[in-house]
Amino acid sequence: MISLYYAEPGSISIRELYDRADTHARAVFDDSNKDLRSYLSFFCRVMTDVGIAEFGADPENLTFSKNEHGKEYINNRNIFFNVSHTSGLVCSAVSDSEVGVDCETLREIDWQALSERYFTRRECEAINASPEPVCEFFRIWTKKESYVKYTGEGFSRPLPSFDSSELDAIQATFRIGNTFVTVTGDVSHIRFIKEGKNK
Repeated sequence: MISLYYAEPGSISIRELYDRADTHARAVFDDSNKDLRSYLSFFCRVMTDVGIAEFGADPENLTFSKNEHGKEYINNRNIFFNVSHTSGLVCSAVSDSEVGVDCETLREIDWQALSERYFTRRECEAINASPEPVCEFFRIWTKKESYVKYTGEGFSRPLPSFDSSELDAIQATFRIGNTFVTVTGDVSHIRFIKEGKNK
C-alpha cells in the first residue's frame, strides 16, 4: 500500500511545520539557507514523518542513509518513501515496498526541444499527436522521473533509455489542479491524504 501525502505550498506555516518536525529534519532546516527550496524540502520531510508514524515507527528513533545516487532510505525497516515538490504541490509517498514519486506543475517550456533530448521516439510522437502537447509532456516527464526515483538510479540512468508506455503496470498518474503526479511502485492501492489548510 502507498500513502500519498500532498499539500499546496504555503498551506502550513513554517512555525507549524517546525513544531511537527523530527529533530533531524529541524537540524537540516536550521542549517539551510531557508530559501523556497529549503522550505519545500522541509514540508516534504514533515509529511514523510506523518507517514512513517502511520506505518508504526517513530521518526525520532530511525536512522536514514542514502544510496550511491542520493536516494534516501530508512535503515533496517521495511518502510520506504520518496518526495517531490514543484511550484504548485509538495508530496511524499510512503509505502511498505519501494516507491517513487514525481510532481510537475504545468508551465511554459520548450517542450519540443526537451522531448527530443530526453524522450524516446514513441514518446515524442505521442506528444506531437496530442491535442494538449504540454500536458502530455508533463505526464510523460513525471512517469519517467518517478521511475528513476523508484529504482534509485535517479538521473544516472538516461531518460531516453526506456519508454514510459511500458511502465503502466507499476505506475499511476493523475492530476491535482494544474499539477501532474506519478507514483511508481505497488499502485494496486493508493491512499490520498491532503495535508494543510486551503487559504
